[in-house]
Amino acid sequence: MSEAGKHTLSRAALARLAVAHEAADASDGYRALVARGRLAAHQPGEQAIHQPGEPAAHRPGELAGAAWRLLEQARGILRNAVIAERLAGTSWEMIGEQLGEISKQAAHERYGAAETVFRRAALMAWLIPERAFDQIGELADPDAALARLNRFLHPPPEPGDRPSAGSPRTPGPRRTAEPGQPPPGHAEPTIAEQAALVAEATDLLRAQEGAQPAEYQRRAAELGLARRKVALYEAVAAERPDDIEHADLLTGARARLAALEADAARNLRL
Repeated sequence: MSEAGKHTLSRAALARLAVAHEAADASDGYRALVARGRLAAHQPGEQAIHQPGEPAAHRPGELAGAAWRLLEQARGILRNAVIAERLAGTSWEMIGEQLGEISKQAAHERYGAAETVFRRAALMAWLIPERAFDQIGELADPDAALARLNRFLHPPPEPGDRPSAGSPRTPGPRRTAEPGQPPPGHAEPTIAEQAALVAEATDLLRAQEGAQPAEYQRRAAELGLARRKVALYEAVAAERPDDIEHADLLTGARARLAALEADAARNLRL
């Protein structure tokens, strides 16, 4: 469980949430284009988007700019969709087939770097939840992100609307989660996933030993890793109370966490 009572989503769930978030943003843009077109259609005698010397319902170039922004958003949606597929275990070969029958090498060259960046950002957000927004933006608050998508899918009726059954504006059943619990379809990391994240974070910090990253960032990451190790070993102990090996690991992890917390407290007093 991350700080402030927020639940922690798996990286695969975060990637799916990113796709939905960008799709909702793009939908707002498409709606705006529809609204502009409808407004123009209601101007009798209009023969072009803009007639010089006549009042215009839009600024020159506005439609082209709006369409270009939608194209950029579509590229972002596709990028995040590929990342979500990769985190779900989809092969580059299968992704290439879905991207117009390109090769797996071409698919990897096009989106491999983006996958690596997302994996690293989500890992750091998991390690240091109090700074998660710096890494993954609005996805750092899954409850707020899901609430926004819920409002998008089930908008309240406009004043005077009388939607019929089955209408897109008819609110459907909402699957919500209790505060602090993962939303339906967006699971928290399993024990196996947590173990993989701990191993990845351990390797990352070890690789950075000679790189001399910002001292405060390294200390925060080490403290976050210690906390995640304790949480992992506690989860294992709850499932396998007779596992002596993991009981010893839990004891060591708690001691390491206590030492790091004491060191952090001393640094705050300096």
